[in-house]
Amino acid sequence: MNRHRLHIAIMVHSPIIYEGLHAVISQSEMDCIICKPNSLDDLENVLHSQKVDILITNPLLLVNREKEVKRIRKNYPDFSIVGVNLGIVDNHSLSLLDSSFTIFDTAEQVLSKLQKAGNNSEPKVTANDDNLTERELDVLTKLVHGFSNKEIADSLNISIHTVVTHRKNITAKTGIRSQSGLTIYAITKRIISIEDVDLQNH
Repeated sequence: MNRHRLHIAIMVHSPIIYEGLHAVISQSEMDCIICKPNSLDDLENVLHSQKVDILITNPLLLVNREKEVKRIRKNYPDFSIVGVNLGIVDNHSLSLLDSSFTIFDTAEQVLSKLQKAGNNSEPKVTANDDNLTERELDVLTKLVHGFSNKEIADSLNISIHTVVTHRKNITAKTGIRSQSGLTIYAITKRIISIEDVDLQNH
């Protein structure tokens, strides 16, 4: 089975973090190509000449660059941004990310996040069968990982009321109420991978 080869850009100023990420990714079974842009301008130049599926970056490098990030997302809608969360970034900067991991996460957790982000860069033929919006998919993913309404609201920077509304919409569209049912649904629709489910049980 010929899987989609991922093009990953790592944009971090710390050589130690770059080398660590490069080692984790290149020693894994992920089929990918890695490049190293030094700035968003560099990244845009790369995007003009080749496809990039995932940008891994320190969210600090996105501070005051919201306009550029939005322009890149508009021009390259299948592009995912995964942040290396060092715990010193405001919620607004984190809201520009599709997901994030910390330097304390295991290699397996980091790779799982990247694989999920990589799945987002593939055409979502199955994921949108039930017309779930991007935000509903975000809420569904958090739900199957056992997040409470408050935790979902905090992580997505939305109100609890909005989370409840999204949950009602997900139930109405999928016809599924239980968490186990939603987990099976999310795996079969390739919204999450089985590895994600294994991680939540430790």
